[in-house]
Amino acid sequence: MAKIYKFTNKNRSENFIDKVNPQSISEYLAEQHPDLPKRIISAMSLAMIYSTYLSMVCEEENYSCQSLFEEPIDFLTSYGKETLH
Repeated sequence: MAKIYKFTNKNRSENFIDKVNPQSISEYLAEQHPDLPKRIISAMSLAMIYSTYLSMVCEEENYSCQSLFEEPIDFLTSYGKETLH
C-alpha cells in the first residue's frame, strides 16, 4: 500500500498563525499572573502571537525586524481625528 503525503505551500509563519490558539496562551498567562485583569492578559497573548509572527515573516523574507522600529511611529497622534481603519 502506498503512502500519500500532502505538501502545503505554506511558510512556517503561516502554519504558526493558523495553528496558534490565543485562548490557551491567555490561560497560561492567567495562571502565571493571576493578579492581572483579563483584558491585559488577552492583549498580552495577542501581542506575543503577533510579535512572534512578525519575527518569523521577517526571517523568511530575509529582512531585519529591528529596522522596522528604528524610527518610532505614533499611530494615535499622527493622524489627528482620522482613524486608521
